[in-house]
Parts: sequence; structure tokens; C-alpha cells
Amino acid sequence: MGELLDLTVERVRQLPVLALFTFRPEFEPPWVGLPNVSTLTLGRLDRSNVQSMVVRVTGGRMLPAEVTEHIVVKTDGNPLFVEELTRAVLEAGILVENTEGYRLDGPLPPLAIPATLHDSLMARLDRLAPVKEIGQIGAAIGREFSYSLLHALVGLDETALKDALARLEDAELVFRRGDPPEAIYSFKHALVQEVAYENLLKGRRQVLHRRIAESDDEQAQRLEGKTKCPAPRSQLIACVVLSVRSSYLPFGKLASSEITRSDQSRIGA
Repeated sequence: MGELLDLTVERVRQLPVLALFTFRPEFEPPWVGLPNVSTLTLGRLDRSNVQSMVVRVTGGRMLPAEVTEHIVVKTDGNPLFVEELTRAVLEAGILVENTEGYRLDGPLPPLAIPATLHDSLMARLDRLAPVKEIGQIGAAIGREFSYSLLHALVGLDETALKDALARLEDAELVFRRGDPPEAIYSFKHALVQEVAYENLLKGRRQVLHRRIAESDDEQAQRLEGKTKCPAPRSQLIACVVLSVRSSYLPFGKLASSEITRSDQSRIGA
């Protein structure tokens, strides 16, 4: 990706093109300082911005002041955390809706509001227990996954699968492009995918990786040109798994440690 950005900046230098890139502070682009490049540092949201964002997520209904204060303090101006924590609070069953907004249904429980973004996302997934596994299987596929591949893996009839995916959409944990069976789903953020994936037991991950590679011959052909292993497709399973995981998991996490020697021996058989 870095090489693509470098090439883009170089190629558009003399063209009437406006390109906008966002990146985390630890990324150090080599093209900062060029005459055709301007930088703008984005800080954290201030209190008023956080409060406005909370109201937008709640649909204009006010939360109790105590709850809003917890959200302001715990999120520390992180926009994704503000949105996810507000949704987690709305789904936690601690609020009662009235004509003016929401009120607490009794004292605020000590652990009712998750302390971290990871905990908030995990709590939201746990409350979707009946369809949580669908999200986890999608996370094993990648940041994006197709309806057709998911359907081949989950063993549900189409009605049940569509209902489960609709619940994940309603929770705004995944977004959809197109309609089944051609639909493509993507996780709202890489962290959502990571949390769903990390909650899978290691043995379950191994099974899913193997089934993903074996069940989607078309995907194997598409990824064949992207892998670093020039092997025939009959030996491509490990390469496909590595390519899928490295393409989508944040922070460079790979699934290589989860492909056992016995798996690799079966691939080479």
C-alpha cells in the first residue's frame, strides 16, 4: 500500500487532482514536505464534539448526564470509541426510553459501561449471541467476505443466513454492497473484525481456514497471482490462507502459526 501511495503522489504532481489520505501518527510518509503535499494533524474530539456525536448516534434523544459523562471520559475523544460505546450503552438494557430521551433503569451498574474499545465491541458481539458465530466466520474470511462463500461455510438455509446478516447490519457492525447471493459484506472497522476473530478458539480457526481455502476454488484462482508461493493450486491452500489473513488482519497478524504441520502435510499430499 505504501508503494501505491508513493506512486500516486508522484504521478499526480503535475495534474489537477485532489487526493486525500488519512493515516495514523506512527506512519511516516516519505512525501510529506513536497510542494504539492499539505498536511493537517487531526486531534481528538473535544467534549462538545463528543456530546454532539452521542446525540447523533441516539437519534437526537438525550442520555442521562451521568451516562454521557462516562462516555466523554472513557472515550478520550476517539470517534470510533464514542460511536461504539454509545451503541453498547443503548444495547445494554440499563436505559428506559421516555418522551424526553432516556433515563437510567435504576443505579448505574459499575461495569455497565465498557472501559476500552475492545471491551465495548466484544460486549456488542456477545449481545448478538444467536448470530455472533456468523460474524466470527466472516472475520475468519477477512475484512470483506462474500455471501456465497459464507453460505458455503455456515450450513444454514438462506432465510436464516439472511436474517443473521441483517441483524449484524442493523447493529452496524457490517455493511453490505449488493444483494444476496452476489452481496459483499465488509466489517465497519478492522477492529470489529479483529475482535470477532480473536474470540474464536484456535482449533475452530484452523478448521475455518482449511474450509475457506478448500471450499472456494474461485477465490484460490484469484489469489494465486498475489501469493508468494509459486505452487500449483493443489498445494495452494496454505498460501491462500496466509494471503487472506495478511490482507485483512490489522497490525500484520498472520495465520501461519495456526497452520499445523499435519495440515501442511495433508496439503502436500
